[in-house]
Formats: sequence, structure tokens, C-alpha cells
Amino acid sequence: MKKIILLLLTAAFCLPLHAQNINADGDNVRRNNNSGSMQGCCGGSAMSHWCIDVNLTGGMLMQDYSAVSPAAGYTNSLNTQTSSLKFNSGASMGADAEIGYFFGKKRHFGIGTGVMYMYQMGDLTMDHFHVEYQSSDNMGGTFRQLLTSDGKVKESLKINNFNIPLLFKYKTQFTNKIGFTVDAGVLFNLVETNNYTAKSAFDYEAIYKYDETPEGIIPVYDNNATPGASDLLITKSKYASSGYNNIPAYFNELQSHGYNVGLGVNPYKTTGNVSYTAGTIGLLVRPAISIAFCHRTSLNLGVYYLYQDFNNTAASNYRITDKVGQYSSMLNTVTSSMNNSYGLSVGVRYCLGKRSCPQAPPAAGEAPVIAPVEEEAPVASPTTVEDQPEPEEKLDVSTPILFDFNKTSIHPSSYPILEEAIKELQEDPNSTVTVHGYTDSKGGATYNKILSKRRANSVKSYLRKKGVNAKSVKTVGHGTKDPAATNKTPEGRAKNRRAVMKMNEGK
Repeated sequence: MKKIILLLLTAAFCLPLHAQNINADGDNVRRNNNSGSMQGCCGGSAMSHWCIDVNLTGGMLMQDYSAVSPAAGYTNSLNTQTSSLKFNSGASMGADAEIGYFFGKKRHFGIGTGVMYMYQMGDLTMDHFHVEYQSSDNMGGTFRQLLTSDGKVKESLKINNFNIPLLFKYKTQFTNKIGFTVDAGVLFNLVETNNYTAKSAFDYEAIYKYDETPEGIIPVYDNNATPGASDLLITKSKYASSGYNNIPAYFNELQSHGYNVGLGVNPYKTTGNVSYTAGTIGLLVRPAISIAFCHRTSLNLGVYYLYQDFNNTAASNYRITDKVGQYSSMLNTVTSSMNNSYGLSVGVRYCLGKRSCPQAPPAAGEAPVIAPVEEEAPVASPTTVEDQPEPEEKLDVSTPILFDFNKTSIHPSSYPILEEAIKELQEDPNSTVTVHGYTDSKGGATYNKILSKRRANSVKSYLRKKGVNAKSVKTVGHGTKDPAATNKTPEGRAKNRRAVMKMNEGK
């Protein structure tokens, strides 16, 4: 178990450091891919700081108990033989929902809180129980009661556990689809209720010793480890040696006459519940690999480790049973319970915000995804022609108008070129202009053809907004044809993402 815990903790705290190194090198990779930044779930500044996490967990449960002796509450006890409490066949499953907030521009670190519910189960056992003590029968007579478990004492537990988590959160992206996330923090327990079902049986036997007094012969307690020769023994061994054929039936008959005896008696009431003290603090560690459906939603697949230490007030003068058929849960002897749970975790993270999924560049060897084409509104010039300084010399309207990767928005740096084209068109009403759109080599041919046409249309929309007759402007999309520079370098691809205006003078 210690090795498993160490492995989980190491993965939770070492993988983020490794992921940071990957991202440090990945900045160059992203620039080379012209993607600006990796947009995984909640990726970068494009998304809100807030997210909602929903997780399901399932795995093993172990409990280590500290408990008082189950024989401590019996009066003048002797010949006591009891074994310690054991928990086995433990299983745990649960669900939690949290709201998280990530800090900074890159949204790597954050905090979160919510509610967690755990449903757990297992078997609580005591291998053997035997005690002899002073008691009184239904007729008021003092005698020596013998209690012995008929095999193991067993309780099947169903546990309901409610907590409020307060978690430190970390996330990063290895690629635009795959990332790493980890939740680690404390759990504030609200309540843990143990519902038990007893599956046990007990033998109730008796030893009577009689003394002669002035008032007559009365039963007294024999506190010798070995009964006296004159004692009356109501035990299985005594009647078996005396040749009785149906000993349980004889014990039942004696019970009907007021003796507290019986063999293989099951508890009359087999169910109940015991709640541990609320307000305890636990620990949760949950590392996971995230798989992005979109930069707002991802699936998190990982493991978890949960530790909780519960306290309980043991029942004073506890007796597991006394009168025939009575039963009190072994949980009432527990003073503390250390719970360890570990297993698999599956979760969904939804990042708040209004941004839609960006068109990611296709990886090498992958078929490009053709995204729906949407015309983007052209970016209006922040200044008018009058506001711009007069150029020292006439601008060449065929100077390329450059675009960001996968974008159709015109750079403000290209506004002077557009204003010069507007001026020339206004000076010669019969002149026309043809706008040629181009892309770099990233992406599929069909998509790039569409994108190049959209870039040319973006230039046309700007000219129309400035008063140019739409019939004077023609647009053509060439896709990746006629590159202005090499597509093998980021700088060359940046020059190829362009639109070029060709003026046609009127006749």
C-alpha cells in the first residue's frame, strides 16, 4: 500500500514539472506551427478563468481500526478470548462536482471547491469472541454467563460519506488535444454513516453456584477460572458428555423457564447504523490525462488516492450481546478509523466562456479537418484617411496585405495600402481592382482555397465600406498557388498568408 501511495504522489507532483518543461520547448513548436498557442480545454487567454468539473471514482477501500476491548464492559469478566477487528472486501465509488478558478494568462494553476459523495462497502469481522462474567437471569438469580461466538462475528457495512473538497488545481497541454491535470487538497467531512447488517450467531451458556445461607440456598457468582465440582453446568460440553441427543432443544426449554441460555442464536435485530464524528479533515490526490473534445470541454482519465481519519466515541460499558438475541455493533467499540481508498477516476471538465473552438492546424500526416466557412466582418480602420500621416512617397497598392494564421482579419499595418487603393479608384472612376487571396501550405487544399477567397473578400468588404463601388472590385482565391516565399520556414509561411491588389486602369 505504501508503494502505491508513493507512486500516486510522485506522479501528481512530478508530472506538472515535466509538463512545464514540455511547454517551455513547445513555445517554439507552436510558433513554427503558426498556431499562436495551444488551445486545449480552457487553453490560454481565449477562455474564461472559470470551469466546472464532474468526476466519478471507483476503487478499493481499506480501514484500520483502533478500538477498546469488546469484553471491557462485562462485570467481573474472566477467561476472556477476543480477537482484533478486521476490515476486508472493501470497495469505494463516488462522485464529486466542483467549480474551479484558474489564475493568470496561461491558466495553469487554480483552486476549486464543491461537494463530494462516496458510497463505500466492506465487511467488518472479529475472528473469535468468548467471555465469562457475572450476570443475572430472568428470575433474578446471580450466575456466571458464558458468551461465545459461533464462528466469526461479521457485519456487512454500507457507508455514506459526504465531504466538501478544497483543492489546488494544475493543468497544462502537451498538444492541442492531450494534456495533464491534477487535483490535490483537503476534504472537510460533513458526515460518515455506517449502516451495518449483522451476520453472526452466539452460544449463551450458564454456570450456577449455590451457597447455603440463613435465608436458604441462593445462587452466587463463581469467579474461579475453573468451575467447582458442585456447580450446575448448563454448557454444550456438559450435555454432550451426558449423552443428550438434542442439546439445542434442551437449551430452548431451559430458556422458556427463565434461564438466559441458547445455542447458535442469531441477533433478533440485525441492522442499524453508527455515525463517526463529523468535521474531520482528509486528503485527496487525483492526477489525470485530459483529452480535449474542444477547448471548452475535455475528458479526464486518471487515478486517485483518498485518505481520511475518523474519530468516534466508544460506547461506555459496551457489550456486544448480553441477553439472548440482543446485539450491539462492533463499530461502537471503535475510537478511530483510518480510511485509505485508491482506484480509477473519470471526469469531464467544462470551461466557461463564449469562444468557439478554433481551427487547429493539422499535424503532420493527419488528414485536415474542413471547418465550416464563415465570413468574418472586416476590421474597421481605427483611423480615417485624414488622421493618418501623409506618406513621404506614393505607396505601391500591390504590396501584400498580410494575415495571421487561419485568419481573415486585416492587419492595421495594411490600412495605408488600402487607403492608397481607395484614392486611386476615386481618382479614376473607370478603374477596377482585382484582389488575389493566398494561404500558406498548412491545412487541406479545399479548405485553403476557401480561406484564400475569404481573405480577398475581406479586402473587398473594407473597400466597399470606404465607398468603393462593389462592381469595381473582383476577388480570386488561389489557395497555396504561387507562394511568395518558401513554406518550409515560419517566416516564409507568414509571407504567403496574403492578399494582393492588382489595379486595372480605366480606358
